[in-house]
Amino acid sequence: MRLLMAAAECSPLASTGGMGEAVAGLAKAAADHGIEVTVAIPRYRHLHDTGVVAADTPVPAYRHQLGEVEVLLIDDAEAFDRPGIYGPKPGDAYEDEWFRWARFSAAVAQLATGFDLVHLHDGHVGPVALLTGVPTVQTIHNASYPLLGPLADAADELGVPWQDRMLGGALEWYGQANYLKAGIVGATRVTTVSPTFATQITNDASVTGGLSEVINWLDPPVVGIVNGIDTESWDPQRDPVLAAPFSAKRLKARDESRTALLQKADLDDGFLVGNVGRMTEQKGLHLIDAGLDRLTEDGLRLLLIGNGNLDVMVDGWQTRHPRSVRHLDYSEQLARMLFAGADAYFMPSQFEPCGIGQLYAMRYGCPPLVHFTGGLTDTVLDLDEQPDGATGFGFRSFLPEEAAKTIRRAMRVHRIAKKEWKELQRNGMSRDFSWEHAALDYLRIYESAIGASEQRSEAKT
Repeated sequence: MRLLMAAAECSPLASTGGMGEAVAGLAKAAADHGIEVTVAIPRYRHLHDTGVVAADTPVPAYRHQLGEVEVLLIDDAEAFDRPGIYGPKPGDAYEDEWFRWARFSAAVAQLATGFDLVHLHDGHVGPVALLTGVPTVQTIHNASYPLLGPLADAADELGVPWQDRMLGGALEWYGQANYLKAGIVGATRVTTVSPTFATQITNDASVTGGLSEVINWLDPPVVGIVNGIDTESWDPQRDPVLAAPFSAKRLKARDESRTALLQKADLDDGFLVGNVGRMTEQKGLHLIDAGLDRLTEDGLRLLLIGNGNLDVMVDGWQTRHPRSVRHLDYSEQLARMLFAGADAYFMPSQFEPCGIGQLYAMRYGCPPLVHFTGGLTDTVLDLDEQPDGATGFGFRSFLPEEAAKTIRRAMRVHRIAKKEWKELQRNGMSRDFSWEHAALDYLRIYESAIGASEQRSEAKT
């Protein structure tokens, strides 16, 4: 099978978070199963020294190899020779995003000829499903970012047929162009990144920008497949960043990473809880704002890595509690130190399609404390609900008192039930979070999409 993946991100070349790592991880796993994989991403300004000119492609491109995976960097200076990926700074977006991704989608559609299947990641490339006769799979990573634009201009730039741009057409959404809708309606098969989120996006319009009814009518229905992680790169037995290697059988050695993290963060000892990611309302940290003073008095130590529009709140916590709270800019090295050294990982997301932080945390012996939503429901097992195989703690109502109660519950177990805590760590570290299972599920989806497309072609003849 010749597979073309199209996305805005592919780690390590271009990545702002989970999607870039997911695209790279799935591409590698598919290649390991004998599939000929090509990933198409834009040639961003920071990639101008990457790759060699591809002389045999229908659009200007540069070719770069990531192991067994070929990456095509689509060269479009007008759209992508700019700072950043989506905007000049993390969290920003260019005003003409619709224009940039229309051009990229049109280029990908030209590339698609000769491939057996095109796998589209998120709304940026959704319109490709309307532009190619090759079978397509649309994966929804972030349903709350559908990517909207002026209907007539976007339709012209894409070159979609008239029926797709008319009222109620595949591209049209309340008078605008909606790129994610185009992918959902036009693709042969649709997936998302966890089973629970697959259910949620069929009935919760607040996380889909109103597209839940469209998703709910899909036949066959949307399929949820939990993302994996690169277990070769993220391995506490071989990670060169860590103070000392450790494993589920050698947990005592993890203490050295904890000591190193406390020193790096310059915090007093206590129940050390970490979080890596965007400091935004969606990630839920504001739930503990009112109760933070009491929690720190009771021994909570909080290390937060990343930035966002809640930086002022988080920096205020650090100012009030300089020996209990630390807020640092993101770096992968710091993130690895946190996963390896924190006592627990706090992830109270309001919604979370899959989540990747909780997977890294469990891999590194750091039990997650989560709000049960989306992929967090599918990957974290609560100590009270499933004591035999538990990997962490969770709460189901997105309320400040529930978040604080969960932190205190974890603090109590950590303080008085050391054996039970180590069992939590070992359970998490023993789970298989590799891409192997997800890759097999996607291979079945690919085969189903190709088979459905062949049946449609036969029905027309």
